[in-house]
Parts: sequence; C-alpha cells; structure tokens
Amino acid sequence: MKKFTSSDIVFLAILSVVLLLVSSLIMPIVMFTHITALRQLFAAPIFAIFAVIAIKKVPKIGTLSIIGLLTGGVLLFMSPIMFINNFFGAVIVELLILITFKNYESDKAILTAAALYIPVTLPLSLFAQVVMKGMNINDLLGSTFQTIVLPISVIILSIAGAFIGLKIAKELKRTGKL
Repeated sequence: MKKFTSSDIVFLAILSVVLLLVSSLIMPIVMFTHITALRQLFAAPIFAIFAVIAIKKVPKIGTLSIIGLLTGGVLLFMSPIMFINNFFGAVIVELLILITFKNYESDKAILTAAALYIPVTLPLSLFAQVVMKGMNINDLLGSTFQTIVLPISVIILSIAGAFIGLKIAKELKRTGKL
C-alpha cells in the first residue's frame, strides 16, 4: 500500500471543499424531499466527476475514503445519514476495487470506483433510515418509479459522470494542471 503524502491530503481536502460547494448548488432542489434516490440522482454525476479527478491525481487505495470522510464529516452536521452514505459508501467501493483490481492503476478501476460510489449509497441510505429513523422499508421504497426508475437513472448518471470526469482529468493532466 502506498502512503499518502501531506500534499495528497491537502489536494483531497481542497477537492472535497470544491465538491461540497458544487454539490450545494443542487441541495435546495432536493433538501426537503422524501423521495428515495432523488438526492442521489442529482449528486451522481457531480460526485463521479470529482471522484475520477481525485483518483487520477492520487491513485492510491484510500483516496475515495478520504474524500468520503471529509465530505461526510461536513455533512454530518446536517444529517448522520449523509455521513454514513459518503464515508461508508466510499469504503465499500474501495474494498470492491481492492478485491477486483488491487489498485487504481487502470482507467477501468477508476471509472468503476467513480461509477459505483453514489449508487452504493442507495442501499446504505435505506438501511440508515430504517435503523436511525425507525421507518418502514416499504414506505421508503414507495412506487415503481422510486424503486426501479430512479435507481437505474442514478446508475446511468453516475457512469456518465465518471466518463466525463475521465475526459476532464485527462485534459487537466495533458495541460499539466493535475
């Protein structure tokens, strides 16, 4: 395992702040909704883009978890469920990447991590709401739209965001900015 340098941590902290600022633009739209997966629908492409940029710059297992911890730590003040989603979603994805690819040396591993990050938070969010709020899982799942259409849309937007992020990261690397 490669160790993180202080410059890695600083870069990830700055990127996490920018990620939170950009994603805060969508928060007023979905803040008060109780529709399962709607928050993830809007967040998926944004988080995927930033995840790819972060991992391209710091291609070490743990990068996504650090971003999840930093963004989740700030969001903890609003909701413990947001912390659970961000941090534990990142940890689960990185474990899958570690098992499947062993590292982030290939674009395929990076795309997979970025594309899975927000979709993995869907079951985490359901579980956290059932446990922490005592809600019924059937009430959370709601209609077919909420159970099937929104999660599939989250996956599609997350994959699209990962590919966009890869294009952005490659361009940033090409110009020497990353």
